Amino acid sequence: MTLNSNNEQFRDLVASTGLPSAVAMTIFNRGLGANACTASAWAGYLSEPGSPQYRELNADLLKHAEAQFAAAVR
Repeated sequence: MTLNSNNEQFRDLVASTGLPSAVAMTIFNRGLGANACTASAWAGYLSEPGSPQYRELNADLLKHAEAQFAAAVR
């Protein structure tokens, strides 16, 4: 069994919240300060590989997303 890429896990996580994309992005950006995700970066993280806007999500940002969404769901 192969693990999903960080981007696949991120897409699944965002979809599982059921939140509108703008709200999910706001939650994701909490605690990132000056490194907050732009709308174009957000779209890139959610894009499929091979898409012109695709951006690879690093493991640290995936962990951040997991923590932020877990805190928001409480």
